[in-house]
Amino acid sequence: MNIYQIVALALPNSSGFKGARVLNTLYALELGATPLGIGLLLTTYALFPLIFAVYAGKVSDRYGVRIPLLAGMAGMALGIFLPFVWPVLPALYVAAAVTGAGFIFVQVSMQTLTGALGAGEARTRNFNLYALTIATADFVGPVFAGLLIDHAGHVRTYLYLSLFNVLALIGLLYLYRRIPPTGSKSEDRRQQRMMDLLKSAELRRIFIASAVVITGLDLFQLYMPLYGHSVGLSASAIGMVLGAFAAASFVVRAMLPMLVRRHGEEATLLYSLLLAAATCLLIPFFSSAVVLGAIAFVLGLGLGIGQPLTVILTYNQSPAGRAGEALGLRIAINNSIHVVVPAVFGAVGTLFGLAPVFWANSVFLAGGGYASRKSKKTGKT
Repeated sequence: MNIYQIVALALPNSSGFKGARVLNTLYALELGATPLGIGLLLTTYALFPLIFAVYAGKVSDRYGVRIPLLAGMAGMALGIFLPFVWPVLPALYVAAAVTGAGFIFVQVSMQTLTGALGAGEARTRNFNLYALTIATADFVGPVFAGLLIDHAGHVRTYLYLSLFNVLALIGLLYLYRRIPPTGSKSEDRRQQRMMDLLKSAELRRIFIASAVVITGLDLFQLYMPLYGHSVGLSASAIGMVLGAFAAASFVVRAMLPMLVRRHGEEATLLYSLLLAAATCLLIPFFSSAVVLGAIAFVLGLGLGIGQPLTVILTYNQSPAGRAGEALGLRIAINNSIHVVVPAVFGAVGTLFGLAPVFWANSVFLAGGGYASRKSKKTGKT
């Protein structure tokens, strides 16, 4: 199997998932959900990834990625399709839970498989191509969702988006026997503990940086639709704003090898977080779709590079035979924050409006940049 076959599976699968997240938010608003209810809905997406992330990594390490990929993709397709046959608000929460559970097995397995295809520069190139694919899906999914909502309605859009995931599932079945057996049956596995990974200073720093980046990403992607809806933007316009963010992520990820060679990993991460913090402050001052699209593009330049950097560093710093577990732990830490943050910021949005959500996100990103700066001074990564 090669990286291009992985990309061919990841693109439709992630496009359906990212489009469904936007669709769920907008349909929940259509059904009368409050910002707090939206926050709880988005928290539901993170609940099962939090619970199963480390387990998914251990399964991938020990038995390989074939079964987790198959089960995860099937679960995602089912979760996205569910509101089409059960179009009520409670169904959105069930769909989010099912989709999130499937997503975590797919994500950990895909990252583990990508890392196993090569070493050194080849591994960095593979992870960068995978990250570019996810950035493309970040554009394709929301844009398609917005256009389909305006032309086919919310309920029918669930059917169309689920076809992306069905296509990925068919592709996986076709390539199933080509997936290499990446599992490792270590005799010492019973003595391995998750806390061993947290004792690594290098991994701890990577996990913290990753949590800052991913939280910033999610707060924008999850609350931008609410803000766009509040200022009267159409679903298509909201999709285009999110698409501008994704397009910038694609651009900056394509530049990742050059930026790292020129500035180093720590400085690149620092500058990107500071740029994102400054840009996020501007969002509540504008209501034009064009201006918000421009702001989203610059914000995407700042936030788009952090995720692939932290994935590469996590894989490289993980102990032998435990890359999947380390990647799963990284995701679990991220989602432990995501379980709390959407609900908390949903309450903030309900009480004080949406502007404080973006301003608090800016402070959070600046704090992450400051932490990176302190680490750099002490010579740490």
